[in-house]
Amino acid sequence: MKTKLALSALTLAAVVAASLSTASYAQSERGGDHRPPAFNFEEMDADSDGSITKDEIAAFHAARVAEIDANGDGNITVEELTAMHDKRAEERAARRAAGMIERLDADKDGTLTVAEMSTVGDRGDKMFDRADTDNDGAISKAEADAVKEKMMKRGGKRHGDDN
Repeated sequence: MKTKLALSALTLAAVVAASLSTASYAQSERGGDHRPPAFNFEEMDADSDGSITKDEIAAFHAARVAEIDANGDGNITVEELTAMHDKRAEERAARRAAGMIERLDADKDGTLTVAEMSTVGDRGDKMFDRADTDNDGAISKAEADAVKEKMMKRGGKRHGDDN
């Protein structure tokens, strides 16, 4: 009975942690990446037999909790959840930076020069021109708000929201 209660507690903790992480990830990632999969069958199917048992789910969740539980005391603190979130955010930022260098690095030397970065300026000019709807050479607060609203609506549709 104690084992079953402990597994239930671990599963609940993992679900809460995953929910917090997924919710903050979804909010912080509105502009590009997609939400992480909520369920990864292959990861949970530990013996790769094409089915998932309750024991495999419990083991999967226990491993996730152990991953978060930095001091190994069996409890997850706010600090441990924050550290996990920060680590994931750093990993996403590193992937984005590497992707940006890969896209813009014309000479493929692993760095970006001012000239290579200027290609971003061309796109920025086009975005500016689209935002400056009255063509007065400046973006007013109303024009900026309209662009922001349009981007939020587009971002919501991209992620399956109805907004």
